[in-house]
Amino acid sequence: MVWMLLACITNADRASASVRADLAGAYLMEGQTEACISEATAATELNRKNVDAWHTKALCLMKRGAHDEAEKAFKKALRITPDDAGLLLNYAYLLQNLDRTDEAIEVLEHAREDLTYMAPAKVLNNLGWAYLQADRDRDAVGVLEEAVYRQPNFCGALYNLGLAYREIGELQLASERLEQVRMQCPSQFPEAVLLNGAVLVEMGRVEEGASYFHLVMQDFPGTEEAKEAQRQLDAVGMTP
Repeated sequence: MVWMLLACITNADRASASVRADLAGAYLMEGQTEACISEATAATELNRKNVDAWHTKALCLMKRGAHDEAEKAFKKALRITPDDAGLLLNYAYLLQNLDRTDEAIEVLEHAREDLTYMAPAKVLNNLGWAYLQADRDRDAVGVLEEAVYRQPNFCGALYNLGLAYREIGELQLASERLEQVRMQCPSQFPEAVLLNGAVLVEMGRVEEGASYFHLVMQDFPGTEEAKEAQRQLDAVGMTP
């Protein structure tokens, strides 16, 4: 009888932990960081093996800026599911923001091995960005091209690929990828239009590059990109 009672309590705790972990996730989506941490902590106390609770707690602690605590929560989650690409992706994001690029690369390369993950292009894009940070530009090109192959309309990956091609001196390819960003995400990436202008100037196509600077100023007035576009126009002597 005692054993049966303990089993029921364990099942009840497990169920309560799942409910509180779900509530923590809802608080995370609503931007209620402290409530999220509170509910996620309660969930982990009820069930130490609830990976969703540890993961959500890590994300909320990261939002709070409590990076050491967030890393501990990520590691707790990874002890339970060490090969989960979504979890690894978010942990690597924390590492990248802490300038621990080599560690982030190792984590993302591990995440890349999870063939069940439904958004592999996201892993590849973040890995490509980490390679760029580590000056592994040709490695970045390879994984970013794969990201774009898997998700052709992924403007973030296209932009990073433009950066990578520029770094290895393939300016025409850089310009082509950046132009794809402008065509597919016209209101979201002023930095892609600005960078394409700079790349065209580097190729000796100054007037064409200047037209992109004008586009930035026209379509994104008042932004930092517009101010930089004005400076670039001044630098090439194309101020209207």
